[in-house]
Amino acid sequence: MRHASVRWLVMGSFMALASAGILATAQETPGAADVPEPMPVSDGTKVCLVCHGAKSGGGMGIYPAIAMQWEGSRHAQAGVGCLECHGVPEEFAGEDVDNPRYVTETAWDQTTGLKSTTLVTDGSGPVVRPDIWHHGGADIVVAVSPKSCAQCHPTEAEELYRSRHSSAGQFLGSVGNFLGRYAEGPAAAINGCQQCHGGPVLMAAEQPTNESLAPVYAADTWPNSGVGRINPDGSWGACAACHARHEFSAATARRPENCGKCHMGPDHPQSEIYKESKHGIAYDANRDSLDIDVPGGEWVLGETYANAPTCSSCHMGPVGAHFGSKGLPLTHDVGARISWTLRPELSYQPAAIVDTDGEAWLKAPEERRDEMRQTCLACHGDNWVESFYTQYDQAVELYNNKYAKPMMAIYQFLSEQGIIDDVPMNDEIDYLYYELWHHEGRRARHGAAMMGPDYVHWHGFYEMTRHFYTEFLPLAMELGEAAGKGAETEAFIETTLRGEDGQDWERYHRWTEGLTAEQREEMLRWERAVYGGIHTE
Repeated sequence: MRHASVRWLVMGSFMALASAGILATAQETPGAADVPEPMPVSDGTKVCLVCHGAKSGGGMGIYPAIAMQWEGSRHAQAGVGCLECHGVPEEFAGEDVDNPRYVTETAWDQTTGLKSTTLVTDGSGPVVRPDIWHHGGADIVVAVSPKSCAQCHPTEAEELYRSRHSSAGQFLGSVGNFLGRYAEGPAAAINGCQQCHGGPVLMAAEQPTNESLAPVYAADTWPNSGVGRINPDGSWGACAACHARHEFSAATARRPENCGKCHMGPDHPQSEIYKESKHGIAYDANRDSLDIDVPGGEWVLGETYANAPTCSSCHMGPVGAHFGSKGLPLTHDVGARISWTLRPELSYQPAAIVDTDGEAWLKAPEERRDEMRQTCLACHGDNWVESFYTQYDQAVELYNNKYAKPMMAIYQFLSEQGIIDDVPMNDEIDYLYYELWHHEGRRARHGAAMMGPDYVHWHGFYEMTRHFYTEFLPLAMELGEAAGKGAETEAFIETTLRGEDGQDWERYHRWTEGLTAEQREEMLRWERAVYGGIHTE
């Protein structure tokens, strides 16, 4: 009940405190002494500071750290206050949604964690936020969405809408998340998957407001800073996933550790790969000398810095003009320079996506690669870049042709023949298959993409080779025999490994029968010449 009395005290308290000159400012906030004097803020924001300002600065100290974070931000320096972000202009309360990437209806089964959404593609009606709160004399919302950010940052918001980041929350309701939703359980999906992917923010069903009439979000959907969050206004995405509130520091967003909150672990270890790469080593050696907190258009690879590339440098950051290139602008579409999609069982290069007005939502793969190549050429020579892409493409094709296509075909055969059932993740071979592509296969591909040799080899292709030949194939045969279809299974596996023209066997799998005499002699000659025969005699 403490906050219930705050609302009617606010205006009177504000006038008294303002006249006494004790409203919190950045100059008066402990730890903010070096922050420039903020520009004047609106009277509404001053009201917010009466309650949320630190007691040491004259405020009431209700959640004071959020005010202190804001006071040290570029927002405060520019006079952008609380209501510029949390306020709800009249035209934002209900907006005609004509963007197919907005969601108008979201259903969440709290028992299973299953989400379903209804998309609007024809602008058929407005979305009215259910969480607008009349508080302190203003209409506000707690969950700030990209729509609010778009008031000042329209380009960045639009690029986020079109990126894979904004659609990350759609994964939660898919068959791909069967493991989290069902095999593990809803709490695992909520505390694990949802915290990175995002998900719908819904109102509490039984009590959508508290005694102060503040909105109450459903506990299984909030807190939620996942990058693909589905907001109460229907928009997709969460700027705060990278630009942590309430400071919204560019430096925080650019640090590789920030990306590592989600891009890490056994299934997508980009953070670990980056640390072992030459890029990560350079960043670690030079991290303290980077002027990494300058505005976006001023942190330019090849102009204002050079020796410590971060994730942002290559995937998002602006690139200065250099020989043969006009440079690249900053982008908030993290996939704009990625030519291969390495997430699924089989790697592929997504085709271009063009909107009805002719504008490209996603450029063709060769255009995306050319933009990444321009980024590389800011630091590396032509031959270096072209050879890197040759090596990278070879690794992806090796994964696709030697492992992914055969195991996908064999797994599908077992399912179609009724040798395994259609329930995911309830048998040993389900997990073997899943980890071959989802863990080991991704590690090999991501390692090649980011120049992390240990992840390409030991954590990637080595693990795949061991599990594919000594566990997956034998288990497939064992299951086929147990189902009375051993001969059919053996024949299918043999045909699959040989390929249509028989060349796949020679190229990828013949080693399982032993080397040819010529291959063996070649290796022995090398062994004797290099090691003096100590490994072979």
